[in-house]
Amino acid sequence: MMNGPEYTENSKRILFIMLAIAAIMTSMPVITNVITDTIKVEAQSPGIDASSIYETKSMDLGNNVKNLVILIPNEGHESQNIGDQSTDQRLVNQPYIPQHVTVPLGTAITWFNGDVDHDHKITLGEQGSNLNNIIFDSNDFAYNTASQPVVMNNTGSFDYYQADVNNEDTDFVMNGTINVVDKSDNPNTTTGISTDQQPNANINTVGTLMVPTGDLPTYTSDLENGGFSILSTYNFNDIRSGDPQTLIIWGTSSSGTNSLENVVSQLEQITPTLPYS
Repeated sequence: MMNGPEYTENSKRILFIMLAIAAIMTSMPVITNVITDTIKVEAQSPGIDASSIYETKSMDLGNNVKNLVILIPNEGHESQNIGDQSTDQRLVNQPYIPQHVTVPLGTAITWFNGDVDHDHKITLGEQGSNLNNIIFDSNDFAYNTASQPVVMNNTGSFDYYQADVNNEDTDFVMNGTINVVDKSDNPNTTTGISTDQQPNANINTVGTLMVPTGDLPTYTSDLENGGFSILSTYNFNDIRSGDPQTLIIWGTSSSGTNSLENVVSQLEQITPTLPYS
C-alpha cells in the first residue's frame, strides 16, 4: 500500500496527464479546422501568383473577383513569333498580361494600354468562329488609357486580337483567350486574397503592372497610396536587354465611390511615371 507522499506524487502525475489529454482533445477541432481550411484554400483558390502568370501566361479567377484589368505592356506590339525581326525588342513574353484568362460568368474585363506611343484596340469573338461573330470591338484607345469594359455574360471560350500592329513583322497578330465558366454551382471557388496591408481584404478587382525591379519600392508605394494592394510579384530579365523587371499582381475594391473608372484613373496617374515613356 502506498504511503502518503508517494500517493500524492502519483496523483499529481495522473492529474497532469489527464489535463494534457483534455487540452489536446479540446484543441483537435481547431487544428482539424485549420488543416481543412488550408486544404480548402489550396484546392479552391484559383491562382493569382505572379510567377505562374509569367510562366504559363494564364490567370484563373474565382467568384469573388468581379473585374479584371488586362495590361498591354510596353513593347507589347513587338512580335512574339520566333524568327521575326522585332521579336528581340519585346520586354515580356506575352502581348497581354495575362494573355489567357479563365473568369466566372459576369466578370467585367477591360484592357489598359501601357504600350508607350502606340494606340491599341481589342476585337473579341467566339472561339472557333474565325471571329465572324464579333461580340466586342473597343475601337482605338491611346497609351495610358483603357478600353471600355466588356461584361462576359455568356459561358464559353473567346478569342481577342489586334492585327496590323507591327510594321516590320506585318504577319504578327496580338492575341489572347478568355474562358468564361459558370462557377455558381461551386460558390466556394474563390480567389484567395490576403495581404500584409489588408488581411482577407475585400478585393474584387485584379490587374497587372510591369515596372523596373530597381523602382519596385517606389511603385509599390504609389499603388498602395492609390488604394491598391500588392498581391504577388515576380522578377524576370526582359527579353530586349536583359534588364531586371518585376511583374506586379495588384488588387483593389471597385465599388461605391471607388468605381472601375476610378481604378483606371489611378493607373493613369502611375503609368506615365514609368521610365518606359
